[in-house]
Amino acid sequence: MLDHPLASTLSRLAGLLGQAVPTHRFGMMGQTAEGVDVASLTREDRLKAWWLGRFPMAQIEEVALDALGPTDFPVLWLSPDAQQILLVRGGSTRASLTCQDGEGATHMLDRSMARTGRFLQLTCQPARPGESAHEAMTATEWFAASIRRYRSVFFEAVVATFVISLVGLVAGLYSMQVYDRVIPTKGYSTLWVLTIGVGVAILIELVLKQVRAYMVDRACKVIDQELSAVFFGKALDIRMDARPRTVGTFASQIRHFESVRNFLTSSSLFIMADLPFAILFVGVIAIIAGPVALVPLVSVPLAVLAGLAFQGPIARHTGLHMKESNEKNGLLIEAIDGIESVKAANAEWKMLERWRAMTVSIADSELKMRMFSSLSGNLTQTIQQLSYAGMVAAGAYAINSGELTMGGLIACSIISGRALTPVAQLPSLIVQWQHAKIALKSLDGIMAMPSDRQPSERLVVPELCRGELKMSKVGFAYAKDIPGLEVPSLTIQPGERIAILGQVGSGKTTLVKLLSGLYKPTQGHAYLDGVDMMQLAPEFVREHVGYLPQDVRLFNGTLRHNLTLGLPLPSDSQIFKAAAMTGLDQVIQNHPQGLELEIAEGGRGLSGGQRQLVGLTRMLLATPKVLLLDEPTASMDAKLEQRVMQHLFEHMPADSTVVVVTHKPSVLSFVGRILVVDKGKVVLDGPRDEVLNRLRQPPAVGPVTPAQAVPLTGAMA
Repeated sequence: MLDHPLASTLSRLAGLLGQAVPTHRFGMMGQTAEGVDVASLTREDRLKAWWLGRFPMAQIEEVALDALGPTDFPVLWLSPDAQQILLVRGGSTRASLTCQDGEGATHMLDRSMARTGRFLQLTCQPARPGESAHEAMTATEWFAASIRRYRSVFFEAVVATFVISLVGLVAGLYSMQVYDRVIPTKGYSTLWVLTIGVGVAILIELVLKQVRAYMVDRACKVIDQELSAVFFGKALDIRMDARPRTVGTFASQIRHFESVRNFLTSSSLFIMADLPFAILFVGVIAIIAGPVALVPLVSVPLAVLAGLAFQGPIARHTGLHMKESNEKNGLLIEAIDGIESVKAANAEWKMLERWRAMTVSIADSELKMRMFSSLSGNLTQTIQQLSYAGMVAAGAYAINSGELTMGGLIACSIISGRALTPVAQLPSLIVQWQHAKIALKSLDGIMAMPSDRQPSERLVVPELCRGELKMSKVGFAYAKDIPGLEVPSLTIQPGERIAILGQVGSGKTTLVKLLSGLYKPTQGHAYLDGVDMMQLAPEFVREHVGYLPQDVRLFNGTLRHNLTLGLPLPSDSQIFKAAAMTGLDQVIQNHPQGLELEIAEGGRGLSGGQRQLVGLTRMLLATPKVLLLDEPTASMDAKLEQRVMQHLFEHMPADSTVVVVTHKPSVLSFVGRILVVDKGKVVLDGPRDEVLNRLRQPPAVGPVTPAQAVPLTGAMA
């Protein structure tokens, strides 16, 4: 059951922080990231789970009343038992605080009473130390913020690595004691004591390694859940006019997040933590064998140099390999998604040809990358082997001179190998790092793309929507220097019924996309109820301005799932009421599965008309104030079209605004005003009958300019 007061309080708080989140959006979250049922949580834990579910990287901190300054509001106040949660908007007087409860009623909270509870300060994203909070965070900064949140875990992992390295000395020292003291004296009791001791040390090392891996994996699991939501959310939040052209390549770039995650969760971190301890091991060798330590002292930096020597070529070929892999993945997704068109055009051979060419290029870059990586690794291993040989040779001279024992030489050989082990893994670490670095760069590019909302913007969330649309000096172009649409002025009053006519490619669809707020004008402004749409919270615009595209996209799932997409789970009666208005009820009733009808990805298995009915029904369920319909009956027969339009306009509230893009004359009987678009300009605008009479007249001699054609009425002013 929805905790409506709590969800309402969080919705208001989000609005004050510039993020429009409907109340039902919080209540729809049924489980936490760890899979715990939200309903089973305490009210305070439910608050945190809902907030972090919507803002994965948010910060929630408890603050003292005396520490709250004028700029620290709004905050939440929790009663001692956390059953009462109030939204504190500010301190109106020294004696009281202005608060709102879950129903929106305003209260004055006495400061003495406030001190009995606790204050929580919630943010929507982590703070950026030393940076402006008004700039969009890069992917690198998101990862850094996540690691900072779990820095104690990584610090403990480093401490565990230090202890493991110390324990690693035990094997070498054990061998020295056995060869130098046990074997010459046949002290088998000492041998058993030493053996039990080294066995315990090895078990401790095993436990520490397992605990270290568990700690880091657990932290990285949470980081993975948080950041994957951040990057996917960013992908959804990118402005439509700024989206990459190739969906597959874009999806592959988003997946680069896994490269960074794998780098964090792999043994790479442990290798980096082990590298500094090579100096410690060399110091121990110097204590045992004196000048013999010069061998590993020279070998370790040589091995490091060998590992780093080919970093440049590895980075270059890794970057090329990832770029080509993105393009190959893009081709794969594009071909599979459009397989029907590929087969219809008999173009399988062409796609296969492109695939083979890309595969050859990727294999070439991967071969070069592996060649340099292998060369670096082989050089490092060679130095490791030479170091062992040099250690034995130098140790032989030291034994003959009495400066070293046989046991000491064996111990030094073991410890030297331990010192060089992380160095030998340096080449593979470099390859992983290059993948992670390029992935971060790619993700940084995605995070820098324009979004529907910017951190610096405090977006407006009006209480009501009247449904008035305006355009002022609007220009839009899909590509630079190629104008797509120009609208000097346009006003659509609440409750108007308007049709947009024009030839294919004239700019009709572009016009309704701009009116919907999905696209930002290249120049000029589009307004909803007198407020620039770019200043309104996107959730508010999409809640009150419904847009039905020409090609309705359905998703894999049931019919119910597709109808309720983005909605607060309407009842079956609401669904059937909307379906009756569009004619979708016939589809539901004629199928044995009804609302549980399985729909394939993209809506395959349904006709174009049925997909349009689903999209139209989904829009009506959302009850927007403005309906923008782009060819809503293009795939319907005349009988179904007449029924759908008649039901739609008869049951539509009188104050709802409806704009229909159409080529069908039968739709025009339902509208009172017509816009005619030609070559990216509105050339006619006026009452339906006047515009139709004008269109029936023979064309004037010479070209008709928009200035000549528009003044049918004053609607454009």
